[in-house]
Amino acid sequence: MILVGTSGYDHPELRGVFYPEKLQRKDFLLFYSTKFNACEINSTFYGMPDSKRMISFYERSEGRVKFSVKMTRTLTHEIERNWKEQADDFREACVALAEKDSLSSVLVQFPESFHYTVENRFYLANLLKSMEPLLCVVEFRHKEWIKPSIFEGLAARNTGIVFCDMPQLKNLPDGFSSGTPFIGKNAYIRLHGRNAQGWYAGGASSKDTVRYDYEYSENELRSFIPVVKKAENEGRVVQVYFNNHPKGTGFLNAISFKQMLNSPGC
Repeated sequence: MILVGTSGYDHPELRGVFYPEKLQRKDFLLFYSTKFNACEINSTFYGMPDSKRMISFYERSEGRVKFSVKMTRTLTHEIERNWKEQADDFREACVALAEKDSLSSVLVQFPESFHYTVENRFYLANLLKSMEPLLCVVEFRHKEWIKPSIFEGLAARNTGIVFCDMPQLKNLPDGFSSGTPFIGKNAYIRLHGRNAQGWYAGGASSKDTVRYDYEYSENELRSFIPVVKKAENEGRVVQVYFNNHPKGTGFLNAISFKQMLNSPGC
């Protein structure tokens, strides 16, 4: 199975770019479900979801979309003392979506400041255990984590690692240059764009808008075809999400990539 979608869908500024001009916001996900078979839910990063909210994603997409749900930031970026209780709440919310057979994975994305330390390794292991039996994929933003011992540890927990496409900067684990492998059932590819100049630019309120402002060329998109096909031939569930969302380029790139995958001879 090859799942292709975008990181998030609720972008009112994309009316006239991806969504019809007069489409009501409440109908965005329904329209989205006619174009893509997968979506990475990022809003859950900013606030703890509940079961009702998870089920609404299923209902509004009429069951046509598989969802990857991004873990709440108080479990990855701003870790709090009561993280175990929060992890239980997050897992229970995701279970509601899993019971509808609409949960493809849980995305556990750590910041660049999450370094490879003994303390952080123990935390990661305990966090992943708290998510069982849900399938998780981990995205590291620092090269320190891209090593065989981590691959083995993730495999033992039936957890995947995200193949990130990103600028080839000092600490970033770009998938191609770092040789990030696919682990377990999921082959998870996340395309952030290659805006090296803008990666660390902008203030807190505009950082993501600047960082992910990038449009992939046709040749750059084609470079992912062999990666996807190899993972598919290995029997993995392939998930490809475009996170270069500013100006709608991620949505347009995702449509183009789908067309490439479906073209004769691909």
